Amino acid sequence: MRIYLSNAGAIALRDAADFGRLDVMADPQPADRLERAIARIGRREDERHVRLSPSVLRFLSQHAGDPAWEASFSKMVDYAARHGWVDERGDIRAHMVVNDCDEVVSVDDFKAAMRSLPAGISAVSTGDGADMAGMIVSSLTSISADPPMVGFFVQQTASAHAPLLRNGRFVANILGEGHGEVIEAFMKNPQGRARFAQGGWVMNEHGAPVLPDALASIECDIVCTEKLGTHDLIVGKIRRTACREARPVINFQSATHGIAPAQIQ
Repeated sequence: MRIYLSNAGAIALRDAADFGRLDVMADPQPADRLERAIARIGRREDERHVRLSPSVLRFLSQHAGDPAWEASFSKMVDYAARHGWVDERGDIRAHMVVNDCDEVVSVDDFKAAMRSLPAGISAVSTGDGADMAGMIVSSLTSISADPPMVGFFVQQTASAHAPLLRNGRFVANILGEGHGEVIEAFMKNPQGRARFAQGGWVMNEHGAPVLPDALASIECDIVCTEKLGTHDLIVGKIRRTACREARPVINFQSATHGIAPAQIQ
């Protein structure tokens, strides 16, 4: 089995049923980011080795509790112990290897490709009073129906990032035709009340701004965040929704477009 430390921030256990090896593979990344990733799974022993807790491996495997997997995993740990690779804390020694096949596209090519993806436009809002904040996103996506969850991405340097995490709640307001002034205010005005000057925003029972004529307003509690490269994934459990009849808009090639039914040949 192999723990993979992506330079995007993700951690995954690959080949969880391969008990003939145990190592940690890391993408090329800044030293401080790598050390933070290692701290999430165990601790560094030296330049070429880390110590891993069996409980972390069980958690990452998603097979914990499966009798057959547990039996094979225990045999692997026993084998490591007999060879002196398990310390007094019960942590297993694993080799560190560097992924030397991490070829990726340039930032410009990435942005060009993503501009070609039509996506809905939402105004995400949070907080009240002086702590009101919001941002326009085109990354809102459904995650789960049971429990009901949605998510979106926010750049870690964005002005809305800290207020979102501080408040722990947000409203995703799906925009449509007639919301051009709302989009403009969110894009140009500073955080606070000025950003909500257009659209007739009202406050919900938790003090978060809701756009009354949005195609849908989705009120959420933040239940999960995950750092992925330059952005954080924000996941919200849906507490309340409201839907209205309106014509949607999309973001395409860095511009806002209306849409109309089309027959695909």
